[in-house]
Amino acid sequence: MASTNVLFPWKDAYSVGIPRIDTQHKGLIALINELHAAMTEGRARTAMAPVMDELADYTARHFAYEESLLRQNGYSALAEHQELHRKLTAQALELRDKLRAGKLTVTIETMQFLKNWLANHILSADIAYSRELHGKATGGIAAPRGEHAGAAR
Repeated sequence: MASTNVLFPWKDAYSVGIPRIDTQHKGLIALINELHAAMTEGRARTAMAPVMDELADYTARHFAYEESLLRQNGYSALAEHQELHRKLTAQALELRDKLRAGKLTVTIETMQFLKNWLANHILSADIAYSRELHGKATGGIAAPRGEHAGAAR
């Protein structure tokens, strides 16, 4: 992907200090950048459906892993975080469905929405759990049962 097509570059500020979560966040960012590149290259109509499907699927897998990690580590605001995930998932699915139905096109406004949707969630809710978990972890943050925290999915 050409650097001119990168809408959403990874920044260290997005790191939650949990390698697997950071890897997953980078994957979500890559999907948003892939859709943006398709839009700027005139391929949005053909690329949109598979990229939006993958974004929805990847988001669901990421949220499930993240919630499992938070549960395993006793995050105090787990219920609130799960509710945020539920709302974000509903927004992503609604956007995907509108794009599929032709009720919305991939525009720079759509791309900015996706970028802000993810960046704001990482910088607020995810950084909040990161601070809490790192603050109380003495032997490191426990990965969900049967998982290794640093393993990429």
